[in-house]
Amino acid sequence: MVNYCAAALLVMLAWLIPGAAWASPAAPLLAQAASVEVVDVTPAAISDSDIPTFAKAYQEVQLLRMQAEREMVKAVEDEGLGIERFNAIAETQLSGGAESPEDMAKVAEKAKISKKENKQFKAAVDRIIAIRQDTEAEMEKAIEADGMTIDTFNSILEQSADDNDLKRKISDEIVKQTLVTADSAAQAE
Repeated sequence: MVNYCAAALLVMLAWLIPGAAWASPAAPLLAQAASVEVVDVTPAAISDSDIPTFAKAYQEVQLLRMQAEREMVKAVEDEGLGIERFNAIAETQLSGGAESPEDMAKVAEKAKISKKENKQFKAAVDRIIAIRQDTEAEMEKAIEADGMTIDTFNSILEQSADDNDLKRKISDEIVKQTLVTADSAAQAE
């Protein structure tokens, strides 16, 4: 239930933060769409040596993402809202066309959101934005620490969305790395 709520929370919050969504393969394109004319570009070839590096970085990014989800859920709950209520308020803001604080206040009044809940919601959103920004910075550091540029990582992630062979190679490498880690841990005991 918590994973579903966290996922719903993240989906509902996608509209809150400008820029790339860090779990979406299409995010690099979306982040550039507003300011760059779309040009059909052939993706760079991915070498076999990029796969292990990408797989390691991807696993680290996913761990950071899961930790951020837990922190976001805690932030919402610490502000006195349940995840379902937070998502309901967020949905109201979305469907009500709220784009400014004044719009949000009008939508909140119309949707029977108390001033206390509106204040809790805003505080939770502020905390979530901070968590997300910190997490994105940590993700970038993790990717670069593994010897890969952010552009290369995003390119491979984007290409893997449409390339089943590449997905398989990445998946196989993740399994291989997981088994090596498990074997090393077992031998250390």
